[in-house]
Amino acid sequence: MSNTSGIVRVGSVALVAAALAVGATRVSGSVQLATAGERAGLPESSSVLVDEASLVCPGQQRLGAVGLRDVPGTVSVAAAAPESGVVAGAPAGGAGSVRLSLGTSSTGLAQTSSADSLATAEVSTPEVVVAAGKDALAPGLAATQVWRHTGDDDRGLALTPCQLPSSDVWLVGGGGGASRTERIIVSNPGANAVSVSVDVLGRSGRIEGAADRSVPVPPLSRQVISLDAIAPDETSPVVHVVATGGVVSAVLDEQWIVGATGRGIDDSTRAASPGTDLVVPGVDAAARIWLRLANPGDTEALAQVRLLGTKGVEQPAELRALRVPAGSTLDVPVAPSTTSGLGIRSDQPLVASAWAERRAKTGDQMGDFAWTPAAPAIRGVAGVLLPGLEGATKRLLLTAGSAPSTVTVRLGGDGASKVSTVQVAPDSTTVVDAGDATAVWVVPVKGTVRGAVSVTGDDAGVPFYSVAPLVDAPVRALSVPVRQVRN
Repeated sequence: MSNTSGIVRVGSVALVAAALAVGATRVSGSVQLATAGERAGLPESSSVLVDEASLVCPGQQRLGAVGLRDVPGTVSVAAAAPESGVVAGAPAGGAGSVRLSLGTSSTGLAQTSSADSLATAEVSTPEVVVAAGKDALAPGLAATQVWRHTGDDDRGLALTPCQLPSSDVWLVGGGGGASRTERIIVSNPGANAVSVSVDVLGRSGRIEGAADRSVPVPPLSRQVISLDAIAPDETSPVVHVVATGGVVSAVLDEQWIVGATGRGIDDSTRAASPGTDLVVPGVDAAARIWLRLANPGDTEALAQVRLLGTKGVEQPAELRALRVPAGSTLDVPVAPSTTSGLGIRSDQPLVASAWAERRAKTGDQMGDFAWTPAAPAIRGVAGVLLPGLEGATKRLLLTAGSAPSTVTVRLGGDGASKVSTVQVAPDSTTVVDAGDATAVWVVPVKGTVRGAVSVTGDDAGVPFYSVAPLVDAPVRALSVPVRQVRN
């Protein structure tokens, strides 16, 4: 009896370890138990293709914040798995499904069983949306949410990649003044309640008391928190969301109005974890661009910012040595002459994101803006979907590391997809015209590369603009064999 109990305990530990490594992915299969001390026939841990994956979309982000005006509207959500050949090792023609579901009822919104065919739905209620891939359509799953509002002061475009949940999320965005409102949307895709704390850094340091309160998020639900209530009048906020008891997805939705003039709307998604070597990809040349840096540590940071543009690397003198006080944020203007990535090196770990604005040239100069967070390098497959954006200009922006990079780019649409091999020079950015693509897939072949997709256009002469960073899709998970051991 004691031996049996020992087997159960060891097996449970191994399976829990595997589940923690997988996160929102799952690998099915049998569990093998060897006799005590036996190793023959049981492989070491290995990486295998996932057969279930889930991404979390915030849903209609302009609803549900206590103290803020609700803005009615509809978001379009799309989910898809890449077509055969994109994910290395995936069998061709395998059966599977991609499904969109809504909130606590798990109401089915849309489903597809074809690779590279979009499951799309419109959502107008304040509920979390989950995109789930199963079996052959789980590896490489991507999902994107689009808010587009025209004609009044609530106008703007927000292109929001749906995300794998995490227990630790950094969000960079927002500003001061009564005309800017920010909502932190925290979504819980799990079956158990989760508690989150929200810490805010600002120009003068940490906002006192912000992290002292715990916010419960029920299962398959979301909470919308007003950043203005936590950090009133902070001009350069950076938000740190930490979950206890589970994992969450979080975005920072921002609206800016000056008087009766709409300046735009955008969602800030998860920035790369604090690091000493960061890259913000896909910063379009625009009239006004700012880089926001945050130092979460206890020691002042000395940072250098380089422009990684289409013509190579530039080092503006004013960005050569920037001091970021401990526990504080810093906004610095940048002026790239071309589309560029921003390379940030520092002696202390930092968090970073860039803000760019486009305005109409006549009238009251209404406009739109975009936040582009520092992004990790793409390791496997990354995708962005572009539903309902006909007539917009879509561009893929790829920024390489210190060595040359090669990627395979696949642009999907109503007809046959277009596949190309793209070379990116060291410390520079390459721009790929995405045409009328409804899906953009990137697979690294050689070197280190980061990327984003920008969408621009105009409504009656007023610009709309958003940028979606490329992040790794769920492709593989850790498979851990279970062995019997002696008590």
